[in-house]
Amino acid sequence: MRLVDSYQMQEMDRYTIETIGIDGIVLMENAARSWIAGADEVLKRAEKVIVFCGAGNNGGDGYAIARNLANLGFKCQVVAVKPPNSQNCQKNAQIWEFYGETLEWDEFRKKPIVITNQTILIDAILGTGIESAIKGTLVNVIKIINQLSGIKMAVDVPSGISATTGDLLGVGIRSDYTITFQKQKVGHHLHPGKEYTGHLTCQKITIKEQYPKDARYYQLITESLVKKLLPKREVDAYKNRFGHVVTWCGTTGTLGASLLASLSCLKAGAGLVTAALPLENQSAFLSAAPELMSFPQEKISSDWLKKYDAVVVGCGLGRDSGKWEKTVSTLQEANISTVLDADAFYGIRDLNRLNLERLVITPHPGEFKKISGFNKPKNNRERIEQGLAFVQKFPTTLVLKGAPTLIFDCNGKIFINSTGNSGMATAGSGDVLAGIIGGFLAQGLSPIESALLATWLHGKSGDIYRDQSEEESLTASCLIDNLGCSIKYLKDFS
Repeated sequence: MRLVDSYQMQEMDRYTIETIGIDGIVLMENAARSWIAGADEVLKRAEKVIVFCGAGNNGGDGYAIARNLANLGFKCQVVAVKPPNSQNCQKNAQIWEFYGETLEWDEFRKKPIVITNQTILIDAILGTGIESAIKGTLVNVIKIINQLSGIKMAVDVPSGISATTGDLLGVGIRSDYTITFQKQKVGHHLHPGKEYTGHLTCQKITIKEQYPKDARYYQLITESLVKKLLPKREVDAYKNRFGHVVTWCGTTGTLGASLLASLSCLKAGAGLVTAALPLENQSAFLSAAPELMSFPQEKISSDWLKKYDAVVVGCGLGRDSGKWEKTVSTLQEANISTVLDADAFYGIRDLNRLNLERLVITPHPGEFKKISGFNKPKNNRERIEQGLAFVQKFPTTLVLKGAPTLIFDCNGKIFINSTGNSGMATAGSGDVLAGIIGGFLAQGLSPIESALLATWLHGKSGDIYRDQSEEESLTASCLIDNLGCSIKYLKDFS
């Protein structure tokens, strides 16, 4: 599902009005009726409705929504948080006067109004065009609305949330439901915007989806996107058809990282997995994972590595600079599909020594700071800009782990994962993700395909565990145990 930012949505709106010729007041009427259709199930519980309207076109949507609700028989009241300013907001505010009462904000605060848990509070204060910090009286207005009882529903985007980044613009209305128009926005899917959005519905309002030539490409990683990436398995297939992965991971004290990555490769469908371990630890996995083969790290050469389909490097491997110099030289000469994780970001000095087209890197924020040189991002806007700058410098597949995980391809496309939860912030979770990616690389998927499919399945495994138990008790091994269920869910999805 392609997402849009504030700029793209405004350009689509402008194109529809100026080039196609659909008047803005008509789009506003479409928006009002579509919003009500999207809110139908919630509105059935309403005792009364209060619409908080701002000065711009989001406020104009609010006045039109109030009028259409009154026409349907709802007890509806409008609170003008700011006087109407835009032309279409002024027009709909004038029309509303024939249908119901409008209170100024100060009047609303003074007038005794009963608000219950079944009162619908509609936020039509600020729309998608707001990207700067909220100041002045609106700060207090938003804080007060958040304290009110009732069911809070946003029009297009919750006031105070950036539609482009999901960043909080100082303060924001915490919505239970948001009904957006034409396209879901990037800010609906990045924290904290995702929490403030609540349950999201998207309604079409006849805006022409004409993307500007300079538009950034954002896509939500959903079931429909990744299902088609699942490798096909023929009934007469054998293990060599599904690839052989080397997990070059682990050292004394961190062998668990190698075990997690290796088992994840197998669970992702790889036919064979060889764990490259320190010579003294060759028998470490025999009881825990008899399916795995092993090979001494000390004997790895580029000629040996070339025989395999993919390699996962770095999980628990240590940060010895001399060891990493040899590792990089071997990877450079072998030139096979590679996943870099964990200690790789402390050991590798120059990514350009590797074949970036065949590479997937999977850093968490601290590791990304190390490999990129960027400071820790203050917000989503900086996180996105840093990811784009990185793949422009190193055209590769970047899996920037976080909540949610962002994936950047070598062409600068941005993918936002839709699965996962806070229970996955646990030791070894990244090792599992690296192993799943390696498993799909070995089965013939491209780096970006492997990253997209693995990241979604990884998060879904965490969500399945959460739904059956609690996030706090989730461990990396739980993710491996639920990977088969995630794949089955995806296969059954229609």
